[in-house]
Amino acid sequence: MASALAWSVLFAFRKGVVEPRRFGVEVDMSPDANFWAALCLVPMFWWVLHASMGMYSDIRRRHRGLEIQQVFQGSAVGGVLLFFALLLDDVTSTHVDHYASLAVWLGTHVTLVLWARYQWTARVVHRVQSGAWAFDTILLGDAEANQRFLMDLDKTPGREGWNIVKQISLVEGEDHASELSSWETERSVDRAVVTTPMPSGSAGMGYMAMLEGQGVELLVVPGAIDFMAGTVRSSNLFGVPLVNLSRGSWSPGMRATKRVMDVVLSGLALLVLSPLFAWIAWRVKRGSEGPVFYRQERLGLHGQPFQIIKFRTMVTDAEGETPQLSSDEDPRITQVGRRLRQTRMDELPQFWNVLRGEMSMVGPRPERAFFADQIVEQSPHFLRLQKVRPGLTSWGQVKYGYAENVAQMRQRLRYDIMYLENISLLLDLKILLYTVKTVLRQEGK
Repeated sequence: MASALAWSVLFAFRKGVVEPRRFGVEVDMSPDANFWAALCLVPMFWWVLHASMGMYSDIRRRHRGLEIQQVFQGSAVGGVLLFFALLLDDVTSTHVDHYASLAVWLGTHVTLVLWARYQWTARVVHRVQSGAWAFDTILLGDAEANQRFLMDLDKTPGREGWNIVKQISLVEGEDHASELSSWETERSVDRAVVTTPMPSGSAGMGYMAMLEGQGVELLVVPGAIDFMAGTVRSSNLFGVPLVNLSRGSWSPGMRATKRVMDVVLSGLALLVLSPLFAWIAWRVKRGSEGPVFYRQERLGLHGQPFQIIKFRTMVTDAEGETPQLSSDEDPRITQVGRRLRQTRMDELPQFWNVLRGEMSMVGPRPERAFFADQIVEQSPHFLRLQKVRPGLTSWGQVKYGYAENVAQMRQRLRYDIMYLENISLLLDLKILLYTVKTVLRQEGK
């Protein structure tokens, strides 16, 4: 609505000031077809831009300062794009009219959008601080540190926005990490606050990795965990000074953009590659008895299970009761399946998983719970990977390849953690190009 009103103000300014100055006569100010078309398309453009910036996601964590920052950033980018697309070819008496039109339009746009979003955010903040939209929170630390944090919290005006659902001591974190993981899985938690120093390599650190993987916001009382300056961000949540370990370079806007790219690319792939899908399905069916597709349960975003889909490359019922990994010379692999694995074409049906939102084009490869549990026993930080959607391809996949045992899975984990720490759209593009290179060279296994 605000962007539509701003465009209407621009239309009135052009008809009432710019065009009379250009032609020397009064101009009819009745809306024309171009005006009505722009009144529909321009707000849609702003909606897409704001969505790509994450301005409609995670609304409980939005605040007035963030609104001001993103409205100005979005208006600068969107204004330039629309100016060159719609206004630059206008015939005016002087170039100053172009600048005047842009100033009137963007000035009105910023004012109206900022006012609307400021009012909306104020209502969100009020609902959080009043407890209506409170954050379910757990405290991880010794009893004294937890109590000290609660005393500081009671002094803040936003105390009702914190719903403390559980206090976990270091002993519990060390001795009952698996039970705590089950409890957290059954009950959704928004935040976890670490209130006391925690030894590196402890089971408590593994529990924190599990929380991060399940999308829980990790907050730390300053001094509770050693960290390097510049790698984390400080937070002042309603007056409580904390360090936020969850806020990396992967912003809500980047996540939204990545999801849009996933939908577009997977949809195009399913459409363009449909003849190839039919040919592969015919080869699989002709090569051995059994279904064309193979489905298997994997762990996805925040540890939620989903059914991954592939072209079948092994004989029917090849695995039996106990999950088994395959190797280069696995006799269970069919002749057609070996060729599909070499070119990685057996993974193509996973474009459907990407389109459904269960996977992404790029991300850590999803594992089965049976093997994930074995990895976590020795490498608890594996659970951090669950904070993003698993990928059709991954940095570990292109640099290391398929893993034939848990030890190799742990080796490949290094690349996936590196991806998580450096995640970006540019890195995704680089991994996709590496994957195409691997497929063309038939370097898969």
